[in-house]
Amino acid sequence: MNTAESVGPVLHSTPFARTVISAIRDENEQVIIQDEGAYLRVLVPRICRLSRAGLEAVTGVNVRFPGELEVVMSSFTGVMQLTEDDVVWRLAGEPS
Repeated sequence: MNTAESVGPVLHSTPFARTVISAIRDENEQVIIQDEGAYLRVLVPRICRLSRAGLEAVTGVNVRFPGELEVVMSSFTGVMQLTEDDVVWRLAGEPS
């Protein structure tokens, strides 16, 4: 995978962040996780998707977007679009 054309969140290394990563893996074909110790960098080619429903399915509890994801997300790569139902990170210029 060309990491220069990859996007995704940078998460504080917490149990909830690992759950977020599990949901991202369920919704995206190619996912690379770079473990940097205190944080986890998620990289997906061109577009990374995470649905609130998918995260709720993995956690077994209700999750608020926006709100709960941002607590563990210290940064991200790409352009982020966040709604009540999902979050999408994409390369700048990638169609929505």
